[in-house]
Amino acid sequence: MKLQLLILLALLLFTKLIFHQPMQAQICDDWKSQSTSYVITGSTPPDPAAYTWEEKGNKIQGVHLCVLNAEVIPVYIQQNNNYINFTSRFGPSTAHLYMLQLEVNVNDNGYSQIYSGSAKQDIVWYTSSSHFPELGEYDLKVRVVFFDGTIRFRQYKVNVIPPSQKLYKDNLGNTLRKWEGNDPGGLNAIVFSEGFDAYNTNPQEMYYSVAAGLVECFRNNGYDVFLLDNYFGTQDIRNNAAVFASAVRYISTQYGEELIVAGGVSMGGVTSRYALAKAEYENDPLPVHTFIAIDSPHQGAVVSEALQNFKKANEGDDEFAKHALSNTSSRQLLLYNAYDPDGAVHNSFYQDLNTMNGDGYPHLTRNIGVSFSTDEPNPNSGGWYKITYHLGPLNGTIKTFDLTTAEKQAGSWLPKDLTTMSPIIKQASYWWFQLLVPGITPLYYPTIEFERMTDPAYMPYYSALDIRNGNSLFDVCIEPESTTYHDVLPEDILEEIVNEVILTDVYFQDIYVMGNWNLRGKKIVAGNNVTSMITQGDVVVQPTGTLNMLASEIVSLRDGFITERGAEVNIVVDPDLYFECNSKNLPPEVLPPALSGSYTAEKNYVQEIIINEKLLGEQEVVLYPNPANSRLSIFIPENFSVPLIVEVYNMYSKKLMHEVIHSVKGASFNIGHLGSGSYIVKITDGNKTQNCRLIKM
Repeated sequence: MKLQLLILLALLLFTKLIFHQPMQAQICDDWKSQSTSYVITGSTPPDPAAYTWEEKGNKIQGVHLCVLNAEVIPVYIQQNNNYINFTSRFGPSTAHLYMLQLEVNVNDNGYSQIYSGSAKQDIVWYTSSSHFPELGEYDLKVRVVFFDGTIRFRQYKVNVIPPSQKLYKDNLGNTLRKWEGNDPGGLNAIVFSEGFDAYNTNPQEMYYSVAAGLVECFRNNGYDVFLLDNYFGTQDIRNNAAVFASAVRYISTQYGEELIVAGGVSMGGVTSRYALAKAEYENDPLPVHTFIAIDSPHQGAVVSEALQNFKKANEGDDEFAKHALSNTSSRQLLLYNAYDPDGAVHNSFYQDLNTMNGDGYPHLTRNIGVSFSTDEPNPNSGGWYKITYHLGPLNGTIKTFDLTTAEKQAGSWLPKDLTTMSPIIKQASYWWFQLLVPGITPLYYPTIEFERMTDPAYMPYYSALDIRNGNSLFDVCIEPESTTYHDVLPEDILEEIVNEVILTDVYFQDIYVMGNWNLRGKKIVAGNNVTSMITQGDVVVQPTGTLNMLASEIVSLRDGFITERGAEVNIVVDPDLYFECNSKNLPPEVLPPALSGSYTAEKNYVQEIIINEKLLGEQEVVLYPNPANSRLSIFIPENFSVPLIVEVYNMYSKKLMHEVIHSVKGASFNIGHLGSGSYIVKITDGNKTQNCRLIKM
């Protein structure tokens, strides 16, 4: 036996030295595991200033699929924008089983070989996108030959979603993906935080797929949707709140530092709530006008106490299996956690959250709470889950779990994928047996059978809407006509969510309008000081600019709203305004004909239109385009003389550029070397000085 162990160790060392071939990750900036046999733990700082974001030129989605896991796994990929990597790694860089050959079969159209050769732990399918050309679901079967001679078959359900348009990544591995809306001239942005993700196997594409109706409705009505993925999804929620805060500020700068919409799904709703409340508490509010939390555990979530205890008792030293419950955010969120049975971590976190900013909520935003359940108690009862554990010819252990009082309350139902286990956890050790005794396969493998007979409550109704003393702390509460699963978005609330987000108060200031811009909301207020949450400054509609404003109640134009000659401003106030989820664009009759230097309303329901006296003021120096990317042009009005001194300062008053303009026709400068963000451009001719704000993309 000792000799066999020595041979085994030598073989493993030889394999690691000879066959270790790291994956070519350079082809993609965003690799994520959608099936894995290991988990990476760690944490990032609780300070938003620790995160620095940048746009990545390569936005292709990378997918890791671990071929060791035997269950049928759902996979989410972007149409014509993905690489799939098949891996046999038991850790971030190490495999015990190396692959010699791999074949794929899409929709039972026959197997085709994508690799055959020396042993590898990673095989990249470089042409994966071409095999899934249309949106929808595909069946993918995989045949793998390992270097020990074993052959295994794996199966995946591949869900294809629309491709994202941009990818952003910070210095610590967190990512944002942007799906653009149908209004390229709009200022409408939504940043959503991901929910609880124990093994970091739920990428942005999964959330898009699950909430496709809602995401696409926002996009069809002019909103750009940003989905945030945390590198350490199970770390302290406070730390992920810092990631969220940094992402929101970064995206706001891409929209001229205007106010945006922000929130999250499930745990993401608590994460975003904490970030918003903390920022206000520290007198530095995030640039957000509407906060939305979708079926989130604002007072905690419920998972069967008996099932947790059983799972903990039977996990032994399996750290991978333990991690689903034994992590910081799980301890914080669950009303009962087997690894925090006295609730110390849970109670400490919610005490911190609920006292932040007075009641744990932002007060400068409109807060929308969404529940996936009604207030009717769960009608199910009795046994809901059964586990049968077979040891070959021996009788299996059968354990049945009954619904408890907590699981029979009103609330969305536990997702079905939370009651599955990977067979690899119980079978992995038998590979070692085969290697020690070549040619001999154990007669019996241990197997586990699961049967879910009915559904327990998971996200309590009172928790999703944060109901205390009979009243919700949200400004707006949305619920469906009937209860559904926590991971199934009810179709009947889609339009209600979209309209509550769009028809809110919109504040517009400190911006130069060039090109075609659209504002929509319940009340639209524009001027140089209409909100304290963003930088003060005039709204200037330039000669090349068209500003369309569509409101359900009021359009209010105040001091600092300026239109230059030739500008177009169109205003419609319509109390019957409603946005549908099945319409691809706004009806063409919504906006009236272009109006140059004048204001009107299509209907007579206008409660108030306040017109600033300074509509056609003196011409001023104009920067264009603004926001700008690589070059900046300057228009010089007649009341300025040349030469002009042009200086560019960052927000810390450090001078970065000094140029001189000698022609009354203006000039164009290269600003490609400047980083993304806000700058002050100072222009003077010796008698007059003008400071302009520049947004560098």
